[in-house]
Amino acid sequence: MKKLAFLLYAWGSTFIFIALLFWLATVPNLEANESNEMLDQIIKVLFRMILYSMLFIFIFRSIIISLKSTVSRLSAWRSKKEKIEDSEFVLIIETLVTIIAIFASTLISIMEEVIQIEISGRSAEVVDVLISVIAILITAIVTYSIPVIGELEMAIFHKFQERKSKKL
Repeated sequence: MKKLAFLLYAWGSTFIFIALLFWLATVPNLEANESNEMLDQIIKVLFRMILYSMLFIFIFRSIIISLKSTVSRLSAWRSKKEKIEDSEFVLIIETLVTIIAIFASTLISIMEEVIQIEISGRSAEVVDVLISVIAILITAIVTYSIPVIGELEMAIFHKFQERKSKKL
């Protein structure tokens, strides 16, 4: 039951964030700064990059949490001997999860642009997708290099389980 609640938290927050992205895509005539067009574009690009970096992290985190809570071999709480034996397996899984999260985030970026075709005052632009993909790739490289996100979530989950078991 606790694993299910934790999985619902992970995927629920991811889907809420995706809904927020799609809602933002439907806002007509979205402008950050009406007086200066160049500043407006800079703010929009930075905002888009931050949003899609966060989206990648949400998707990556949700997949990692799902795998770690269902596949015992991926658990962060194992002995040193098992950790050494499973290091290749874990590396392969993390690589695949990173690739899946990149594709999912990119697909959501494309879908957001398609939604904007139908909104008056908005237009679908390939440049926006490219900006999103650049942000996603930068975040993927950082996340893959420093695998902290999944470990932090699992540490919080285990702390939560320890507190619950102490109360019982």
